[in-house]
Amino acid sequence: MARLEFLGHASFILGLAGRAIVVDPWLNAKPPEVRREVGPSTKADNIKKADLVFITHDHYDHCDPYDVSTLATRCFSHVIAPEDALAKLNISQRQKIAAIKGDKFNFLGIDVDVVEAVHPQASYAVGYVLGGEGKRVYFAGDTYDFYGMSQIQADVAVLPIGGTYTMDVLGAITALKKLRPKYVVPMHYNTFSRIHVDIDDFAKRVKKETKTEPVVLSPGESFDF
Repeated sequence: MARLEFLGHASFILGLAGRAIVVDPWLNAKPPEVRREVGPSTKADNIKKADLVFITHDHYDHCDPYDVSTLATRCFSHVIAPEDALAKLNISQRQKIAAIKGDKFNFLGIDVDVVEAVHPQASYAVGYVLGGEGKRVYFAGDTYDFYGMSQIQADVAVLPIGGTYTMDVLGAITALKKLRPKYVVPMHYNTFSRIHVDIDDFAKRVKKETKTEPVVLSPGESFDF
């Protein structure tokens, strides 16, 4: 059994193959960059286990140097991220693993595919497909839908739907028709004013227009699959 817990915005903890995996930690309730309308469910200081930390790109709402450094220092986490994101982190070089599009490897028992992300506002953005126990989870990060999604195989797709520099609801529906996952978990929406969406409308569209089951989580909620 795998478990995906939503921490808020684009931050998650994935329990898979006995590992605790944190993705895009941004756990500051009052960040200086923007007024956060929906806060995180926890702080980095409260996370007791993080074997791996994955960062999709270096923007503040996906890569908080304090949160990542806190996790890596206390939990002895390995951090997989693009070089620009790694450069922001004050942690040991031995804990850093550069993520390059097209890479495929196994680390600590987790299969890792580093995949494309179309996010021209970042210097270098990626997505990840993480596998174990016969299950695969796609963390898209910030991206628009793109043709190569038809080559990504995953049971669960974690997609942005907020529409500012990422897919909006309609773009996410188009992406799901390419991906064809069993479940979709929306993220990167309603955290601040520029990414407001009607989440009920999203869920209804997914059910009507695809064969995927929408799983809408509030910060702190999780689901098993």
